[in-house]
Formats: sequence, C-alpha cells, structure tokens
Amino acid sequence: MAGGKHSNEIKEMMVRLYNGGKGKKVKDLAIEYGIAESTVRYWVVDKPKKENKNKTKEFSNPEIEEMKKEIAKLKEENDILKKAMIIFAKN
Repeated sequence: MAGGKHSNEIKEMMVRLYNGGKGKKVKDLAIEYGIAESTVRYWVVDKPKKENKNKTKEFSNPEIEEMKKEIAKLKEENDILKKAMIIFAKN
C-alpha cells in the first residue's frame, strides 16, 4: 500500500480504529498497516478538524430573531447618522 493511493475503506477503517484517540494510537496504526504516520494522522486528526472548522454554525430560531432585531436596530442607527451628516454638512 505504501507509495500509492489508499481506498476510502482503508481511510475509514483507520478512523474507526483510532476512534478519536480512544482506540489505537496513530503511530501504532501506521506501523501495523505500513502507512506513513503523517498520512494516518491526517486521516484521523487533521482532516476531521478541518471539516469541523468549515461547517457553518446552525442557529436556533430565537438566535435568528435576536440577530434580525439587532440588524434592524443597526440600520436605524445608521440612518440617523446619515441624516446627522447631511445636517452638519450644510453648516
């Protein structure tokens, strides 16, 4: 397997065996299956971290409503400031 591409089954098996650090260690998996330690680490540690980082956060309805209220308030304040700028610019 070394030097070639690895199947998704192999990658998934490594992730299952590693199981978030509760199973086998990265080094042990690499030795046992003859795969570079850095490759195994990428599959079981780095890649899941990147995937989680790229996920968008799900907001609850109350959070969305609160954000909508905040946006409306900020728009209103922005309009007031624009009107004030016009008034002061005339003087």
